[in-house]
Amino acid sequence: MAVSDAYASAATYRSVIDKSDTGEDAEILTDLTAISRYIDRKVGRFFTTDASAVARVYQATEYSNQPTTLFIDDLVAVTSIKVDTDDDGSFSDESAWATTDYELLPRNAADGPEARPYTEIHIPSWSSKNLWGRHRVEVTATFGWPAVPSSIERATCHLAGILRLETPRATRQVNIGMETVVETSRQAQDIIAELVQAYGKRSLF
Repeated sequence: MAVSDAYASAATYRSVIDKSDTGEDAEILTDLTAISRYIDRKVGRFFTTDASAVARVYQATEYSNQPTTLFIDDLVAVTSIKVDTDDDGSFSDESAWATTDYELLPRNAADGPEARPYTEIHIPSWSSKNLWGRHRVEVTATFGWPAVPSSIERATCHLAGILRLETPRATRQVNIGMETVVETSRQAQDIIAELVQAYGKRSLF
């Protein structure tokens, strides 16, 4: 699943809404994609996965009370970690850390009934490294979630149903834009509130 994909397919939407006609699948997928990006903005994260590893740059806060922990965006697997120890703005002259020098947290994130991403990189006591300090850190990794949570998939379908007036949750109104319709629907906002409570991301800073 690409980063820009919808969190549900048209077929899944039709199953949830109890709709058999496939003639509007292209339009349905467009609405599902718009709802998916709306959810991203509300919860502050995305639930798909990068197609390949990408590099992102982070920096530990100056007065952190957790100097051995670097807070990062959701990721599934790390390819390399480099620290700009000479603060010259380049990582090309830095060596990648050994996998024994860091630990991904929370531990066992990928296990359990709903696999979750790693959100922290910790320097353990056995590491050859010290504190993160104020250096910039390049993390090359596959970012995102291991899989789209089922509750996100179903919420995407129900919100699209409200938008499309194809569910009892919908309120009959003039469709003047996806965000206006969803944000003026009490039912939709209850769904969003539950998602933010369960999946909302705290700030990295």
